[in-house]
Amino acid sequence: MTNLGTFIMVAACVGMGYVIEPLFFELRNADRNKSKVVKKEETAKPKKKVKKSKPVATIKIDLSLVKPADFPETVSLRETFEIASDGLTLTLEQGTAVSPVRLEGTDLIFKTKGMTLEHVIDVDQTDFKELVLPVMNARIQREAEMKRIEDAKPVVLDEVAIVSCMQASVAENEVSEFKADQVIEWLAGEDMEFDGVNYQTGMVTFEAETILGKQQQKAIALIENGKVEKWYWAKTKLEMR
Repeated sequence: MTNLGTFIMVAACVGMGYVIEPLFFELRNADRNKSKVVKKEETAKPKKKVKKSKPVATIKIDLSLVKPADFPETVSLRETFEIASDGLTLTLEQGTAVSPVRLEGTDLIFKTKGMTLEHVIDVDQTDFKELVLPVMNARIQREAEMKRIEDAKPVVLDEVAIVSCMQASVAENEVSEFKADQVIEWLAGEDMEFDGVNYQTGMVTFEAETILGKQQQKAIALIENGKVEKWYWAKTKLEMR
């Protein structure tokens, strides 16, 4: 009787083993598969990208040379900029276009589109320098060229200045054939080409002692760039001493 009971118990345990073991493996495999699916889903989930501003080389420029005419209509922010007003905060994202108003040292005063309030930002936090540099350089080159052309223009005297120029030349003894007190008349003349050069001219009538007594003589002053370059006898076109 005892052996029969023992045999029955062993058979029961063996039978339960056949049932429980497959169930255990099935549950374990299910847990593994679940872990793989969860891990796969977590891996597949897209990560939120954080927008970072790229480092930009600082452009060296003398801001004191920049004029309002050089300003671009808009500049872009290189970084996020926050505006706080009346307890509210307005965030301008990187790349937002704003209107430059003026420079104060290294600060750029700007306005946002459609707004009248002015805000301050470091000029290097915008692309202002990058945009203004070629415009400023082009203006400076134009101004230099205009100055060069202006400086190259000959000085043109009016009639009063021509007379004054001749009187100064005589007073400085640049001509020895007559003195100022001998002059009867000082006149501005017409432009004249002499030896391939264009001159303004002046005409002087003066009294000189000759072997025939006092006679009126005429002299021509050749004027270039506001100065008498030469004196000539009006009649013979020979240079005076």
